[in-house]
Amino acid sequence: MSFVACVLLMLTQEMPCLASSGSPSLVTLAGPSNQTRNEELEALLTWKSELDSQSHYTLSSWNGSNPCSWRGIDCDPPGSVVSLNVSDSAIHGTLRHLNFSLLPKLVTLKLANNSLFGNIPPSMALLAKLTHLDLSRNHFSGNIPAQLGSLRSLQVLKLSNNNFNGPIPNEIGSLSNLTGLFLSTNKLSGFIPREIGRLKSLNYLKLKNNRITGPIPASTGNMSSLIKMWLCHNQLVGAIPEEIGMLGSLIKLDLSSNYLSGYIPKTLGNLSDLAFLYLYQNQLSGPIPSEVGGMRSLIYFLLPLNDLIGPIPSSIGKLSNLNHLSLHMNKLSGSIPSSIGNLSNLNALDLYNNKLSGPIPSSIGNLSNLNNLFLHTNELSGPIPSSIGNLNNLEALVLHINELPGPIPSSIGKLGLLGHLILFMNNLEGFLPIEMNNLTSLIGLALSDNNFVGPIPPSIGNLSNLKQLFLHMNELSGPIPSSIVNLSNLKNLLLQFNELSGSIPSSIIHRKARNPRSFIYIHE
Repeated sequence: MSFVACVLLMLTQEMPCLASSGSPSLVTLAGPSNQTRNEELEALLTWKSELDSQSHYTLSSWNGSNPCSWRGIDCDPPGSVVSLNVSDSAIHGTLRHLNFSLLPKLVTLKLANNSLFGNIPPSMALLAKLTHLDLSRNHFSGNIPAQLGSLRSLQVLKLSNNNFNGPIPNEIGSLSNLTGLFLSTNKLSGFIPREIGRLKSLNYLKLKNNRITGPIPASTGNMSSLIKMWLCHNQLVGAIPEEIGMLGSLIKLDLSSNYLSGYIPKTLGNLSDLAFLYLYQNQLSGPIPSEVGGMRSLIYFLLPLNDLIGPIPSSIGKLSNLNHLSLHMNKLSGSIPSSIGNLSNLNALDLYNNKLSGPIPSSIGNLSNLNNLFLHTNELSGPIPSSIGNLNNLEALVLHINELPGPIPSSIGKLGLLGHLILFMNNLEGFLPIEMNNLTSLIGLALSDNNFVGPIPPSIGNLSNLKQLFLHMNELSGPIPSSIVNLSNLKNLLLQFNELSGSIPSSIIHRKARNPRSFIYIHE
C-alpha cells in the first residue's frame, strides 16, 4: 500500500515522498549524513575549545548544530564544510587539536594574519581535496612537513612570514597543480630542491628573506608557466643558470642580495616580457652582455653592487620602456653610450662609483622624464652639456668627483624643480651663472673644490629653501653678499679658502651662536 501511495503522490508532484523511501543514494543527495555533520561539528568545536578566551569571543558564532552559518565557514550545496577562512581574526593557539581527518571535504583553509604557533601537523596531508592553504603571517615554527607533498589538488601554498626552519622538502615537487608557492620571510635553510622544476603550472615562486644556500637549480628553467620569481635576500651561490632564459612568461626576476657569481647569462636577452630585473648586491663579474637589449619590456634594470667590468653596451638604448637604470658601484669603464638618450621614459639614472670616462653625452638632454641623475665618482671629462637644461623634471643633479672642465652652463637655470646640485671636486671654472637664482627649489648647492672665480651673486639670497651652501676651495672674490642673511633655512655654509672680502653679516654670527651645531660658517 505504501508503494501505491508513493506512486499516487508522484503523479501529483509530491516529490518529498521519494526522500522518505529510505534509498541511501537519495539520502546522500539531500545532504551529508548525520555522522559526517557530527564529525565536522566535533572537529571545529574541539579546536575552538583549545584556543584562548579572545579566540572564543571571535568565534562566538560557533555554536549550535549548523556550522554552515558560522563565521568563516562555507559549505557546499549538500551542507558539508568546504571552506574554513578565519584570517585576520586575532586567533591565538595551535593546530594540534584540529582533527583534519574529520573535515574530508575541505577545499580552502585560510588562517592568515593571526597568532597561531607550533608546528604544522603532518595529519594536514589528509585534506585530499585542499586547493588553497594559507597560514602566512603567524608564528608557526618547525619544519615544513614532507607530507604536504601528498596534497595533489593544492593550487596555492602560502606559509610566508612565520618561523619555519629546515629545508624545503623535496616532496614539494609532487604538487603538480601548484600555481603559487609562497615561503618567504622564514628561517628556511638548505638548498632549493631540484624537484621544484617539476612544477610546470607554477606562476609565482616566492622564497625571499630566508637562509637558503647553494646554487639556483638549472631545473628552474623547466617551470614554463612562471611569471614572477623572488629568490632575493638569501645566501645563494654559484652562477645564474642559463636555463632561466627559457622562462618566456617571466615578468619579474629578483635574485638580489645573495652571493651569486659568474657572468650575467646572455640568455636573459630571450626574456622579452621581463619588466623587473633585480640582480644587485651579488658578486657578478664580467661585462654586461649586449643581449640585454632583447629585454624590450624592462621597466626596472638594477645591477649595482657587483663586480661588473667593461663598457655599458649601446644596446641598452633599445630598452625604451625603462624607468630606472642602476649600474652604480661596479667597475664599468668606457664612455656613456649616446644611445642612452633613447630612454625617454627614464626617471632615475644611477651610474656612479664606476670608472666611466669621456664626456657626458649631449643626448642625455632627451631624457625629459628624468628625476635623478647620479654620475658622480667616475672619470668623466668634457664640459657639462648645455642640453642638461632640457631636463625639466630633474630634482637631483649629482656629478661630483669627476674631471669635468669649463663653466656651469647657463641653461642650468631652467631646472626649476632641482633640489640638489652637487658638482664639487671637478675642474669647473668661470663665474657662477646668474641664472642659478631661478633654482628656487634648491636645498643643497655644493660647488666646492673647483676653479670658480668672481663674486658670489647677490641673487643667491633668492634661494629661500637652501639648507647647505658649500663654495669653499675656489677662487671666488669680492664681498660676501648681505643677501645670504635671507637664507633662513640655511644650516651649513662653507666659504673658506677663497679670496672673499668684507665682514661677516652680524645676523649670521648671531645665528651660529644660537645653534653652533646646526650652522657652520668659516671665512679665511
